[in-house]
Amino acid sequence: MPPSIALDYRPALLSDSGIARACRELARALAARDDVELHLFAHSLARARRAIDVPPRAHLHRLPIPGRSLPALRRAGIGADRLAGGARVFHWFDYVHPPVSRARVVLTVHDLAFEHDPSWHGDDAATLRERTRAAIAAAAAIVVPSRTTADDVRRFAPNAPAPSVVPFGADHVPPTGRPDPLAGRPFVLCVGTIEPRKNHRALLAAWRLLREPRPLLVVVGRIGWACEDTVAELAAAGRDGVVDWRQRSSDDELWALLHHARLVVYPSLWEGFGFPPLEAMQAGVPVLANAAAPLRELGDDAMAYCDATDPGAFAAALDRALRDEPFRRDMTARGRTRAASFTWRRCAERHAAIYHEVLG
Repeated sequence: MPPSIALDYRPALLSDSGIARACRELARALAARDDVELHLFAHSLARARRAIDVPPRAHLHRLPIPGRSLPALRRAGIGADRLAGGARVFHWFDYVHPPVSRARVVLTVHDLAFEHDPSWHGDDAATLRERTRAAIAAAAAIVVPSRTTADDVRRFAPNAPAPSVVPFGADHVPPTGRPDPLAGRPFVLCVGTIEPRKNHRALLAAWRLLREPRPLLVVVGRIGWACEDTVAELAAAGRDGVVDWRQRSSDDELWALLHHARLVVYPSLWEGFGFPPLEAMQAGVPVLANAAAPLRELGDDAMAYCDATDPGAFAAALDRALRDEPFRRDMTARGRTRAASFTWRRCAERHAAIYHEVLG
């Protein structure tokens, strides 16, 4: 009988962030394995933002239980592990950690951006720091998606278990064949929540310096936090016809945009991983990213990089990535090769091994 593993599946239902994507795809890959019995912890009063996707052979546990009641239930002996079928391992996959009764805990730390610059998370930085420190102390194993994040965790909690680096996959990106959503108009795509770390204001400043003719800039991202000035600039650029800002986009719409983009630009100041550039490489689209350590780790020599805090340098890099055809062909070929090494099957295999290790 394979061991019962519970994955906190609430991010997959309640969010459309990169964490939500990783949660859904990891669950799908784990459910296909014979060496784990997967239970999905999805108890919440909140309505799911998308249709509930339960992978074959996975067990969904979803009742209208408010998150604030979980500590009281735990004190009564009913932890999140019991609420997920009595799982022997509970995988905390977000920055909110439902208390468990007896299960061994595996913790994913996606990034420690709040340590690099607390202003990126506003008033939430201190809360994120306290929660993460407590979760690390309770975890039997820690998983991170990049070596950069592993180094951050070692500095943040030097006495914690050594993090296991397990990158996420890219093979969830479907093949092309979808209609061009902009009917042949050239465009550049930027995907990411509107929040300080994603650096949209720098992108808009560089975009204004681009020589004409320039393509349309399509920004896909919901409004996040501490972003009033960015929202105002995006709205103004939209009125001027320079930017097409889409606050919501279904997966079908996103994949269509991705496959038809001339370039994916990712100016983020810091990441734990970075799904949009990896998905672009999988789709055969060149990528220009900020030259931050985690993005260099992700792309290696398969992406173009620039200092996205310097509008002039950013604009020059954009111009080359849009107009230098030999350079673009080289980036496309390198990107496809690089993305092929990121698979969900391998990601699930590594996670399953960690679950078995913590059970001894």
